[in-house]
Amino acid sequence: MAGLNTADGQLRAVALLRARLLINSLRSVRHRVNLVSRAIGVILVLAAGIGGGFALAVLTWEVTKSGRLEWLALVFWAIFLFWQLFPIMASAFNENLDLSGLLRFPLTYSTYFLVRLIYGTLDIATALGLCWLLGIFTGIFAAAPRLSLWAAPSISLFALFNILLSRAVFVWIEHWLSRRRSREIIGVLFFLVVIGFQLVGPLLGRYGESRSRLQLHVPAALLFLQQRLPPGLTSAALTNASLKRYSDTAISLLLVGIFGAAAFLLLHLQLRDQYRGQNPSEGKKRAEPVASTAVSRGWSLPGIRGPLAALYEKEIRYFSRSGPLLFTLIMPLVVVLVVWGGRKGFLTHQAGFALPIGAAYCLLLLTNIVYNSFGADGGGIQFFLTSPVSFRKIAGAKNLAHLTILVVDVSILWLGIRVVYQPPGIEAIALTFAWFLFALPLNLAIGNLLSLYSPKRIDYATFGRQRPAESTILLSLLVQMGSIAIGAVAIFISRAYSNLWIATLIMLVLAVPALAGYFILLWQLDRIVMRRREVLATELCKT
Repeated sequence: MAGLNTADGQLRAVALLRARLLINSLRSVRHRVNLVSRAIGVILVLAAGIGGGFALAVLTWEVTKSGRLEWLALVFWAIFLFWQLFPIMASAFNENLDLSGLLRFPLTYSTYFLVRLIYGTLDIATALGLCWLLGIFTGIFAAAPRLSLWAAPSISLFALFNILLSRAVFVWIEHWLSRRRSREIIGVLFFLVVIGFQLVGPLLGRYGESRSRLQLHVPAALLFLQQRLPPGLTSAALTNASLKRYSDTAISLLLVGIFGAAAFLLLHLQLRDQYRGQNPSEGKKRAEPVASTAVSRGWSLPGIRGPLAALYEKEIRYFSRSGPLLFTLIMPLVVVLVVWGGRKGFLTHQAGFALPIGAAYCLLLLTNIVYNSFGADGGGIQFFLTSPVSFRKIAGAKNLAHLTILVVDVSILWLGIRVVYQPPGIEAIALTFAWFLFALPLNLAIGNLLSLYSPKRIDYATFGRQRPAESTILLSLLVQMGSIAIGAVAIFISRAYSNLWIATLIMLVLAVPALAGYFILLWQLDRIVMRRREVLATELCKT
């Protein structure tokens, strides 16, 4: 126990704890499958890192040989933007480990700071950034070994700055997202920025005929600014070192070091407040008004009565209070506008396929809720397990709510296509409907199975708490891509015969076994739940 009083001992204890948690989790089949999914993800990240590093090594070698090292500023800026923006984008949809729970243990501040920093260096952006920077250094070393003496500290300082800044940004965003109102504001602003970037290209392609107004000249102020920021300073340090202006190189490195110290200070300030017990989410709450004793009546829906109507109403209310889910209702229309691309865009000349492409994307957006349909219920799963309502009715009500969201989504998409392109033809509408008859039952059936065999508690109202288990993500993508690929093959066959109705007929034939399989599986859900009830309660009741 005496060793735990030192920073080294505490770091070893944290590492051993994480290792034991991983080993103990492998006792279940679900977590073993999740480990396989994570291994596949690691392989893909390594492939991207090694492949990108090799490409940058070749590019840097050519730039160094030609003596145009100032062009490396573009590469450093690309790495910097990816390093800082990718973790934020991923945090909107991926669940991140909450390390603030370590504060329950008697850790020293230095140990807590190092743990937060080390876990930050294990994310995808940092791994790829380090691989790419290593590729740049390799290219410089191969082209000019003497220049590598300056390249090593320059690239190392740039890497350290990015690590510290990414952790500082993430910790401060984590702090802001701890409050519901700031979380909603940041989420809306984030998605608006994403949409804005996606629409820039199509709008320029559509309305950018006048060359004189849209020639891309970098303003002098922006050029001056980029030369005074770490990516530009790192490139300037290498350029000055190649020209043997070592005093200018030292000044550039000193400025990068100052930026790194500022990032360190930002990270230190927030982590120090966390270490001292600051938790905005546990602040004082305003007094809530006394609830009325009147009981509101449930929805009266034609053809849907009793428990089925109550469950359907619950699901729709859940979805209506979720900002991320409401945002998905307009995303297919945004994608159609992006693919539109102006007069030279793909869908401008293939407008007949705008509805099928957008419809496939609509179904893809429902992956998180279809393949983990009990995740938002959390501890409420215990009421389902003890209620006299059969699980086939519960799952049927959830699937009916999913269908409602899909119908609304496709309706918005259809209205947008009518405005942007032209009214979809009867052939495109029939093909889309036939594909849905095949793909929707297939996704709902497999989604119901994975919701029982690989459940995970989620929160629809919080960004970063909506991702299902890794194995569910992998299998859902395979099913989604498979159903889209089958539809594409059917369209290819129909195009060969110049008759789109052939693809519609193929989809209708495939829809028969898909619908039969869905209803057969739905009838068997109660028996499956009886075998999986302990796993459901254990996984979904976790805090």
